[in-house]
Amino acid sequence: MKHLSFTISIILLMLYFSGNCQQDKIWIANAPAGSRYCKIDKTGKTVIPNGRLVEPEGVSYQVAPHPFGLTLSPDDKIAVTANSGTNPLSITIIRDINSKNPKIIQVPPGGHSDRGVIESVFMGLAIS
Repeated sequence: MKHLSFTISIILLMLYFSGNCQQDKIWIANAPAGSRYCKIDKTGKTVIPNGRLVEPEGVSYQVAPHPFGLTLSPDDKIAVTANSGTNPLSITIIRDINSKNPKIIQVPPGGHSDRGVIESVFMGLAIS
C-alpha cells in the first residue's frame, strides 16, 4: 500500500509539471538601455557601456576616466579618486565637496602620467 501511494504521488507530480512546462516560450535578457548607445547626460540618464542606466542623485563632478577607487576624508570635505585602467593613470582630488564651488585637482595634470608613480596607486586610497 505504501509503495502504491508513492507511485501515484510520482505520477501526479509528473502530470502536473508536464502541463505547466511551456517549451515554446523564449526568454531574452536585454540591458535596461535597450538599443540606446553609451552617452553621458549630465542632466538626465547616462547610458554606461554595459547598457545600464545611471541617474545620480545630488551633485556630480567630472573626474578623469576610470575612477575605480574612491575615498572620503573623515570630515567629508575631501574626496579622492584613483583613475586607473588606461592612460593617463591619475588621482583626482576634490576639495570642499560640500560647497558650491569645489576645487578639483588632477594629479598629474594633463594627459600623461609619470611612469611607475601613479601606476602603483590602482585602487588603494586613504586620507588621514
